[in-house]
Amino acid sequence: MISDEDRERVRAATDLVALVQETVPLQPRNKEFWGCCPFHGEKTPSFHIIPATQVWHCFGCGEGGDCFTYVMKRENLSFPESIRYLADRAGIEIHDDYDGRPRGSKRSRIIEVCEESSQFFHTMLMRGKDNRPRAYFASRGMGGAVCKRYRLGFAPGRGSLVAHLCSKGFTAQEMIDANVAIRRDRGNLADRFYDRVMFPIFDELGRCIAFGGRIMGDGQPKYLNTAETALFHKKRNLYGFNWAKDQIVARAEAVVVEGYTDAIACYEAGIGNVVATLGTALTEHHVKTLTRFAKKIIYLFDGDAAGQKAAERAIQFIESDAIDLRCVVLPDGNDPMEFITAHGGDALRERLDASEPLMEFVFRKLEERSDVSTPGGRTRALEEALRLIYPLRASYMIDSYYLKIADRVGLDVENVRSAAPRVFREVEREEAERERRAGARERYQASQALGRDRTPTAQVAPASREPYDEVPLDAYGVAPVPPAPEDDPWRTTGDVPASATGAGAAAPVVLTELERRSLTSERELLTLLTAHPDAFRAYAERIVDIDWVDPRHEAIAWAVLATPEGATPVEAMDAARAVCPEAATLVSSGRISSTSAHPTDVNIKFLLDTLELFTVRRRLRSAQGKLRQGSGLTREERRELTIQASQGAARMRELERELEGVADPFAEGLVPTGGSAASA
Repeated sequence: MISDEDRERVRAATDLVALVQETVPLQPRNKEFWGCCPFHGEKTPSFHIIPATQVWHCFGCGEGGDCFTYVMKRENLSFPESIRYLADRAGIEIHDDYDGRPRGSKRSRIIEVCEESSQFFHTMLMRGKDNRPRAYFASRGMGGAVCKRYRLGFAPGRGSLVAHLCSKGFTAQEMIDANVAIRRDRGNLADRFYDRVMFPIFDELGRCIAFGGRIMGDGQPKYLNTAETALFHKKRNLYGFNWAKDQIVARAEAVVVEGYTDAIACYEAGIGNVVATLGTALTEHHVKTLTRFAKKIIYLFDGDAAGQKAAERAIQFIESDAIDLRCVVLPDGNDPMEFITAHGGDALRERLDASEPLMEFVFRKLEERSDVSTPGGRTRALEEALRLIYPLRASYMIDSYYLKIADRVGLDVENVRSAAPRVFREVEREEAERERRAGARERYQASQALGRDRTPTAQVAPASREPYDEVPLDAYGVAPVPPAPEDDPWRTTGDVPASATGAGAAAPVVLTELERRSLTSERELLTLLTAHPDAFRAYAERIVDIDWVDPRHEAIAWAVLATPEGATPVEAMDAARAVCPEAATLVSSGRISSTSAHPTDVNIKFLLDTLELFTVRRRLRSAQGKLRQGSGLTREERRELTIQASQGAARMRELERELEGVADPFAEGLVPTGGSAASA
């Protein structure tokens, strides 16, 4: 368990701006930094950081939080893992405590297990009695020097690795966490990799974090990778990136292949800017990693049907970060290693230099697969083409894609445009069904894991995304678990309990339009309050009169105002976190400080006037509703409600006049101006 002191040491040592700038270019704007969101594709910056409070928010996708939530999302880590990740980055030593004995962090211990396993596998290859793995590598042109250069190895299995790691002091759980060992049915520990040649997988710093094992003869699976661990994620990591990064930067170009041996063959042939995917197609995370260093990505596919399918899947990234995405498909079904063996590295470099834009290649192959001279062939080609561009359906270039398809399949562009909505709806339904099934499975697995390994409450981080105009029901102290849908196949199969599909999910509160406007203003107020706590102290009496939509907002506001005079924004954020774990997410979503030209005190008064106006409107609406229903009201109750309504209407008109005299401080109108507030 990580102590609160260690967590806060890591937070204090982390500059959020510097952390984000590792992957996202940021530009200063007033006292904030803005850039394009790293978590969804966009061309206009909507992602901002408030340095004073060290929080971030994206107005495009709604994500937000602090340094920990940022790393959790970027690196796909749990909350404790994000603390350890940032501790490693800052050079801070964090210790876990197992059975009262301090040990290194889980991440560092996994690296140590993988490094020791890699050395063991390499020794078994180079010095072991079994000659088969050496013969296997030699038959593929990889002699002893190549095996040493890439630390290739051999896994004999039969418990030999487990015995070796035990002798080095590693625990069974550490081996399981690193996924180099598994438990059998009777609880016995066994080697995960057996009778396979081994390719260690390194992170960007050259540390071993995982393995790929290939069977030497017949059998399945042909390749066996390390499963997902705290360090290794096949959708994020790339084989050979540690060797290729400098060459990628030098050429501003990355070449992506589909296998370890293909990457090694390219390196040995003098083509150093090559990485390999790890049993997956090219993913969004891969593209984002490579675009940090390259302006062009060339996908080098095997010349077979699988390579063609991989090219089609990659089309979704055609517009990612203005990257030039291209492809090369080798002839005669060759993979890169076979092509280099037959023709040499120079011939492959020539093909890479003559790479074809991915979109052109995919559409050309699509035309070749279908006989567009017949109505049936045209229909099939049109359907396939529209499915291919489904990920680009919101692109401003969509009309040009329709025109390309029309030219390829021999139809008018209007035919293509009219058919697109139907095909897109079909694909959307199919994706939603796949996501629903996957979500049900993940929730069930998570619920099972919670029963085995509960994380202490202090270690659980809030979800990084909360809709801007919603409040979760558990914010009011109630969090019911909704039942699974009647048509959920998991209900009938018996694989998942009927309640699993809703495990841990709290439905959002249904808000009126007026309440949503109030909620937006509340979050704007919190953003300003945490950055300027002293400026708000004179307005404490006005804050008392606000009817808050989200009770968490009220708790944060009073926690910040309870700090001593002269408190810094960092101290204000500490006070906010003490009363609300989601504080970083909630206070990061305001933008008034970056869009307003007014002084801070003017913005404060504007927000307080707006929130009071919304409060008065809601009270007035409530009083009017009671009067309309009031058959059961006494004369005194009716008189009191009438007086409240009259006073409320007068105060509402007064606030409307004050707001009309202030220029809208929001460039994009996230909070209504005086005029719009009055008409709410």
